[in-house]
Amino acid sequence: MCIINAALKYILLFQCAFSISLTQHKGDAFVKQGVDAFFNYEFEKSIEILSKARSIYPEHPVVHVVWAAAWYHFDQSMFSADSVYTNFEKRLNEIEFLYDSLVVVYPDNFEYLLYLGTSQSLKARIYLGEKKYLSTFYAAYKGFKSIQKSEQGADKTKDVYLPIGVIEWYAGLKNPFIQIAARSMGINPSRKEGIKKMEIAANESAWAWIEAMSILSITYQFFDLNKEKGLLTSETVSKKFPDNFGYGLYYALGLMQNGKIDEAKKKLKSLNMQLSDQRPYHQKRYNPYLSYLWGNYYFLTENNKAALEYLNNCINNYNSDLDIFLAKALLLKGKIHDIQNNRFEARRAYKECIKLKNQTAAMDFAKQYLNEPYKG
Repeated sequence: MCIINAALKYILLFQCAFSISLTQHKGDAFVKQGVDAFFNYEFEKSIEILSKARSIYPEHPVVHVVWAAAWYHFDQSMFSADSVYTNFEKRLNEIEFLYDSLVVVYPDNFEYLLYLGTSQSLKARIYLGEKKYLSTFYAAYKGFKSIQKSEQGADKTKDVYLPIGVIEWYAGLKNPFIQIAARSMGINPSRKEGIKKMEIAANESAWAWIEAMSILSITYQFFDLNKEKGLLTSETVSKKFPDNFGYGLYYALGLMQNGKIDEAKKKLKSLNMQLSDQRPYHQKRYNPYLSYLWGNYYFLTENNKAALEYLNNCINNYNSDLDIFLAKALLLKGKIHDIQNNRFEARRAYKECIKLKNQTAAMDFAKQYLNEPYKG
């Protein structure tokens, strides 16, 4: 996550709601139906199942936090940001009170501490949207401390590595203020160690593996670049949840990053057909992402005129607080202008990319090409 702008950070903390595994509990199978429906973008079905599960199994460790996050995603697909944040904060306050009460009643149950910490961390999502960055960090830290306490439980689950890995990775980004704050609070600010922990969750956990794979695919494709792992993780979750449009976008990117151009084209055509079935806010959000991917496809197939048309569509219509695709679009636009010996336009695109300050690899490349033209 980037502390200055709205890149990956908007995903990492709040999606930990789905990240923690649990031991066997009454209602596990029912709750899992709700979780699977969520990941497949069946939000109404997910909320209906989870609402019933909360009533039938009120002491189930995971159900309340997943319910709140499912509502968040539904609201995000339907309403403006102000309404989304207001509703989300109200539900988080409700479930934090519930988990706090469960911790009092069952002080030796580490799972309740785990989910108390998760619900506390989710509040960081609201502060991020309001660009209150120190509040974001402290909300995340408050949750992190509860999660750390839960890690001391007798039957520590592998899934706990995901939220801990996320916090360590986040603290390891280049912002010196966050690194100093992290060290003072006993957090190891290390992107490398954070990724290691997330990989443990992706490969060895019972429930966290889905979200761990999703987070790692974005990390590998936009931040700590690893094209092979980016494809592996994005393909895994996309094929598991074929109706999840976002997963499909990252899978298409992974195919192109690994030179699988024909497969990527087939996937892009499929995404074109799926786009009209998405909810109104998702269409506004995802259409520019898809435009970038088509721009990248045409760049790779040496049709720079078509590539620029798609890239400009992405840039001019960008409608998301997650600006990682915007950074890639601006970088690629600059590279194409450099190929065309239009240095003025290339530099302008690189400067716009750098201004995002989102700590992506695209920003680092833009700084490089601002001083030394891209040569292909």
